[in-house]
Amino acid sequence: MNKFLLYIDILGFKEMTLNEPRKVARVYSILNTLNAHRQASFSTIVFSDTILVYNKEDAGSDTERRDYVWQLTEFAEDLHHRLTGQDIFFRAVLVQGDFNHYQLSYVECFFGGALITAYLAEKEIPSLGLFMSSECQKYNQFFRTAPFSSNFHFVYLNRGLEKLNKWSAGTYPIDLKMPGEDYATNVPYQVRFLKDIHTLMRSHAVPTVRVKFLTAWDFYYRRYPQMLQALVDTDFDLSALGPAGAWQGSVDTMEKDIKFFKRIGSGTDLSMTLTKTKNDSSSALKKNKLQNFSGGGPGL
Repeated sequence: MNKFLLYIDILGFKEMTLNEPRKVARVYSILNTLNAHRQASFSTIVFSDTILVYNKEDAGSDTERRDYVWQLTEFAEDLHHRLTGQDIFFRAVLVQGDFNHYQLSYVECFFGGALITAYLAEKEIPSLGLFMSSECQKYNQFFRTAPFSSNFHFVYLNRGLEKLNKWSAGTYPIDLKMPGEDYATNVPYQVRFLKDIHTLMRSHAVPTVRVKFLTAWDFYYRRYPQMLQALVDTDFDLSALGPAGAWQGSVDTMEKDIKFFKRIGSGTDLSMTLTKTKNDSSSALKKNKLQNFSGGGPGL
């Protein structure tokens, strides 16, 4: 079977579940908005912290293979964009192979060599972002990549910065003759992402997690050394890349998006259940403290 499978793992899901369960409600609500759900040629499966997206019909030509790889990579780019500023990150792999998915009366079934390949590969990658297999890389047309291992390539999900870097020839800031968004789209989102991973590669409490952010940062720094150094030197101020206000419209949109997605899980059944559970636990704790204070506690 000629399937292309995008396997996405939400990082830190266990810690969210144990310590920030309302963040889990936000994750699922964000996943519910993805563009992949609205594409008739693809099917999406979400279970726990994993998202699978694949082409329903087998690819019959190289043209179709190129289209599938392009669209699946854009689905990862879409999630990357929506998670900006949420302190939520993912690691994903894109592979080619056999994959089966069908529904019984009570059981949803999905299995295949592509799923096993993706699962095993994803667990061995000490980084974040999207990694594309060499088989898929042959059909990649629009995204810059860098070798990661003998069979996988790191994918730069930041076409705005790529375009800006090509135009600048490594010299910053650029004297833009037009609004920045007219030339390089979504730059503020991509700079915010870089700022977040730069901060977390130094400050995250868990050393093994810091390594993941450091590895991702290294890919970007090797690709855009002058750009990233200019950003670091200015604490990631956009004026390091172009005139002040060049991307102001996009900045305003980004801030609205970040606020929207931070609140998107509120009001869902999961969020309301978690809120009720938290309130019930808080009430029980207060009652217990009151009883102990009044002399009704054990041992008093």
